[in-house]
Amino acid sequence: MSLAFLLRAWRRRQRAEAVIDQAYPAWARRDKPDPAAWEARIRSLKAAGVISIVMPVCDPAPAWLEAAIASVRAQFYPKWELLIADDASQLPVVAAVLDGLASDERIEVVRLTERGGIARATNAALLRATGDYVTFLDHDDVLAPQALAEVACEIAETPSLDLVFSDEDQIVKRRLAAPYFKPGWNPDLLLSQNVVGHLAVYRRALVKGAGNLRLEYDGSQDHDLALRIAMDLDPRRIRHVPRILYHWRQSAGSVSAAAAEACRAAAKQAVRDHLGRRARVESDPNLPQWPRVRFAVPAPAPRVSLVGGAADSSYDPALVEHVADPTWAQGDVLVFLAPGLTPLAPDWLAELVAQACRPEIGAAGARLLSADGRLVHAGYWLDPQSIAHSPRAAADDPGYRGHYRLLRSVAAVSGDCLAVRRSVFEAAGGFTAAAGDFRAVDLCLKFSARGLRCVWTPHAELQYSAAPAPMRTGAGWMRSRWAAALAADPYRNPNLRLVRGRVALARAPQA
Repeated sequence: MSLAFLLRAWRRRQRAEAVIDQAYPAWARRDKPDPAAWEARIRSLKAAGVISIVMPVCDPAPAWLEAAIASVRAQFYPKWELLIADDASQLPVVAAVLDGLASDERIEVVRLTERGGIARATNAALLRATGDYVTFLDHDDVLAPQALAEVACEIAETPSLDLVFSDEDQIVKRRLAAPYFKPGWNPDLLLSQNVVGHLAVYRRALVKGAGNLRLEYDGSQDHDLALRIAMDLDPRRIRHVPRILYHWRQSAGSVSAAAAEACRAAAKQAVRDHLGRRARVESDPNLPQWPRVRFAVPAPAPRVSLVGGAADSSYDPALVEHVADPTWAQGDVLVFLAPGLTPLAPDWLAELVAQACRPEIGAAGARLLSADGRLVHAGYWLDPQSIAHSPRAAADDPGYRGHYRLLRSVAAVSGDCLAVRRSVFEAAGGFTAAAGDFRAVDLCLKFSARGLRCVWTPHAELQYSAAPAPMRTGAGWMRSRWAAALAADPYRNPNLRLVRGRVALARAPQA
C-alpha cells in the first residue's frame, strides 16, 4: 500500500462531512427528549393551534409506512391532524394499513383512483387540511417525538412566524446518520440546495395562496415551494430550530435515490423560475448535484475601484481604477484587495461585482487559499471569544454539505478581498478605526444592522503569496460594540464548532 494512497485515505477521513458523520451516532444517542419536561412546556403554551401534516402514500414498505404514522401518533404535542393521500397504491397490504386508521379521528385518508405523482397527491391532502400551519411528511420518514412541540413553542412565542424549519438526518440501515445541522435562514444557499428541507412548517394560508405544490416539479416540489414562499418573507417571520426533528429514510427505492437526475433537473428549473433574467443557472463542475448560479453584472457595467492591491481580471480595464485609499475612489463598486493576492480565474472580479450589486447585499467576499493551496477563508463564523474565524481545509474538500463550494449568506467576510457598492459603504460610515484588524467584520455587522446581508462566493477564488496577517487589534472594542451579534451568529449552527479550523460537532446537543 503506497504512501500516496494512505495520504488520500487520511484526507478523506479529515473532510468536514466525514468528521461529523463519524462522530454522529454517539452524539445522537445523547440527544434524547425528556417527555415529562415537554409535557410541562406544552401545558404552559397559551397560543398554539392545530398543525396539519400532509403525507402522500404510494406503495411504500408497510413497516416503513407504519413507522411514519406511529411517529405522528407519538408526538408530545397533541394538536395535530394527519391527512394521507393514497396515490393509487397497488399493494393490498398498504390498503390494509390505511384501513386500520379509521378509528383515529385525527387521521383522514384520501384515496386517489389514478396515480398522479407526489405533488398531485400532496395537493389532494392539502385540500383537507384545517390547521393554521401545515407540514409535509414522506411515507417512509419519521418525525422526532418533540418535532411538533418544538414548532408549537416557536409559534406561541412569536405568533407572526410564517415558516419554521429544523435540522434533519437520515435513516440508513436502521441507524441515524448523515445529519444536516443547517445554518439559520440562508436565502443565498437556498439557490443551490434545499436548505429548508425537513422539517418545514408553513403558515397554511401562504401555501394555499401560492397555489400549493406545482406538479411539474415532482421530486423537488418542496424546494420549489420554499423558493416561491420563503424568499419573499421578512426574515423575522422565519425561524430555524437547531435540532434534529426529522429523520429522512434513505433507500434504493426513495424518489431522491431512484430519480436523482430528474430531481436535480427540477430543482435547477425551480431556481431558474425564481431568478428569471437576474442570473444564469448552470451545472457546477465541482458539485454536479447542485446548481451554480451566475448573477449578471448590471448593464451598463459599473466602474470599479480596486483599493489597496492590484490583480488582473477579464473585467473591462477601462472601467477599473487602482487607488490606495477609499476616499480617493471614483468607482461605483469598491473592491478592497490585500497585496499579494493572485486570482485563480479571470472572471473573479466580475463575480464579486455581480454579487455586490445585488440590492439586498452589503458586502461580497471571496474564497481565499493559502500560499500552499489550502482553503483559509470561506466566510467568517462569529463568537465572543475569537470574534471571527473561518473554516480551514484542503482545497478539494467540498466542506460540510458542500458549503465550501456553494454561494452562501454569512455574517461577515474577510477584508482581504471584499466588494461593496460605494454608496452602501459611505452610508454605513466606512471602516471604523477602533475596530482595528476586525474593521471588515465591523463593517459587515453594520450592513446587517441596516437590513443588508453579506455573501460569500466560491466562484471568486484568489491565493495568497504569503501567510495573511493575523487579526489581533480591536477585539475588545468589537466585544463591547457587537456583544449580541457575536453571541448569536445567525448562520452558525450551535451544534457545530471549529476545532483548529475544522468543523466538528459540539460536545453536547443543543438544549
